[in-house]
Amino acid sequence: MQAKTPPTTDPSTPPPPLPPPPPPEPFLTRKPPPTPLPPLTQNNKPLRPPPTFPIYYFFYGTLTSPTQVARILDLPEDPHLRKAEVTGYAIAKWGDYPALINGSEGQVVSGSAYLVKSEEEAEKLARYETNAYEVVDCLVFFKDGEQPDEAEGKVFVYAGDAQALLERRFDRVLWERQMGGRVGL
Repeated sequence: MQAKTPPTTDPSTPPPPLPPPPPPEPFLTRKPPPTPLPPLTQNNKPLRPPPTFPIYYFFYGTLTSPTQVARILDLPEDPHLRKAEVTGYAIAKWGDYPALINGSEGQVVSGSAYLVKSEEEAEKLARYETNAYEVVDCLVFFKDGEQPDEAEGKVFVYAGDAQALLERRFDRVLWERQMGGRVGL
């Protein structure tokens, strides 16, 4: 069997030039990529709509003090806090501080609730609680005899390793990352 040979071209004729590339599009008129970009974080939590205000926030620990809440929110007087409970949570110690973690279904944590009136107040509370906590939905049960006797609300839950708290392990590097600072010398 004979191999076919490609057609020969005249060696004295150069190949035709390549066509010029298209001009680049100006930066501001470039089209977005055809597929969405992946998120910048690995947060796979479902997106929740922002809360509408006013909404009750359940407090435990230092925020059960009306004076402390007034200081954090820059209020002219102590706010009205309602005696309240949430279920399905537990308290663990995070150093010297109580931290709310997920608990068993019937577990009850007692504290106070405050009717947060604006996004500004919610942001001030979040700054006080730091990145060590995240705001989650909860059902607040009031124990003061006032109405309503329950309401949908928000609560700050420890965002770190709850098991480490239960085992009383303290991770200084994690603490610094969550608090945005350093442990004192």
